[in-house]
Amino acid sequence: MASSEAEWVAIANNLLLKCHIHLRIHELEDCDANVFIAFYQSILGEKVPDLIAIPKSQEDEAHNVQAVIDSLALDYLQVSLSHITGENIVKGDKESIKNLLEIFDGLLEYLTEHISETSHERSKFKNRNLVWFIFMLHTFLPFVFLPVFLHRN
Repeated sequence: MASSEAEWVAIANNLLLKCHIHLRIHELEDCDANVFIAFYQSILGEKVPDLIAIPKSQEDEAHNVQAVIDSLALDYLQVSLSHITGENIVKGDKESIKNLLEIFDGLLEYLTEHISETSHERSKFKNRNLVWFIFMLHTFLPFVFLPVFLHRN
């Protein structure tokens, strides 16, 4: 993965672009609670559980990021993310921000590939069904019309 801060800023901005979030960051510390909440809602299509809608303090911001982290860990990834805390994200800890960015980047990549594969499989399935239908139509259509033809006056 990326090593320099500039590369991480580019990854974050690329994620924002892919998620259609009209925001750009200039430094890693710009990835605050609002950015990670936006990633969660855009990528997963759901609201963050237990979100404080109008955070009034840094503790509320930390709570919201922790809700994102906990939901990712428990509801989606089924892995411990104890090395990342909402408090560290809100404090601007670069390592924590990089770790959470990496998770969202990987999650978006996985879901995009999964959707693409599913779409391709559906297309193959539809094509197989169409071939089967045409085969059946050509095979049995004469038998449907033959009795009608034979019973004509």
